[in-house]
Amino acid sequence: MTNLLARILLAMMLLPLALVVYLLVAFITLGFSDELEVSLLAATLVTALFVAVYWLRLWRDTVNWTNNRRVLTIGSGAACILLGILAAALWNTLTEIDELSFAIFMAGVVAMLSWLPITVMIWKETPSERAERLSRSAFGVLFCPRCGYNMTGLREARCPECGAQFTLNQLYAAQQKHEIDDAAAPREESEPHQTAANS
Repeated sequence: MTNLLARILLAMMLLPLALVVYLLVAFITLGFSDELEVSLLAATLVTALFVAVYWLRLWRDTVNWTNNRRVLTIGSGAACILLGILAAALWNTLTEIDELSFAIFMAGVVAMLSWLPITVMIWKETPSERAERLSRSAFGVLFCPRCGYNMTGLREARCPECGAQFTLNQLYAAQQKHEIDDAAAPREESEPHQTAANS
């Protein structure tokens, strides 16, 4: 089993495990406090911490942790908590049901479920990061300067992934200098059509 497949399987286990953590903490804290709201708040906070730690530990080695990604990850967590609180307040307003225990539960669920896909978007590697990773891992590999697609073995200098066309000079310059943006400009129609196989 590859590391990626193992991570995907572990990611699929996150929500069932979070439910188990939530129920355990809720039942344990009900033994110490008769107030349902206190128990649900404790369960929500512990489960949110569990989800954040589990998710970060699961993907930490695959993410290129730039300062921007760190800030966006923390900021998105705070924004998702606010989103959860707003969703719970809106629910209470629209339904005219002033049930604090359900509002706490709803705020936690919305915050946790919105944070996970947002981190996926934040942590996704950029085309230039992918190109750099590919160039380090496989010497002699040609990759698309625009999207990072592996173009090794193609018969023409057009990327099948993003459709960008390049001259061979642009492709080789991008491989050697990592000048992704400069080399990614599509070639003009007046240039002779040159293929990777013919050169």
